Amino acid sequence: MQRAHAWINRRARHAVDLEAVVHRADGTKSVARISNFSDEGCRIEADGDFRVGERLSIAIPRMGFVKVQVRWCLPGAAGAKFLVETDF
Repeated sequence: MQRAHAWINRRARHAVDLEAVVHRADGTKSVARISNFSDEGCRIEADGDFRVGERLSIAIPRMGFVKVQVRWCLPGAAGAKFLVETDF
């Protein structure tokens, strides 16, 4: 299976292992693991599939809610770019 790409240039990531909750636009939510964190994005691992371009809200302990856009995906995993208010 090939990974769907949409984001090539990314900054160095830092290994983390955080439990989070992913909130989707349709109102569903699921428990997820966050890893490979940087100031621009992170890797999300959760049950179910993601779609490139999908926008999510992620509840991360001690950080609160962050908004992201999926930039690449595999079954059960995705790379996400953090969004700023100008991205809306």
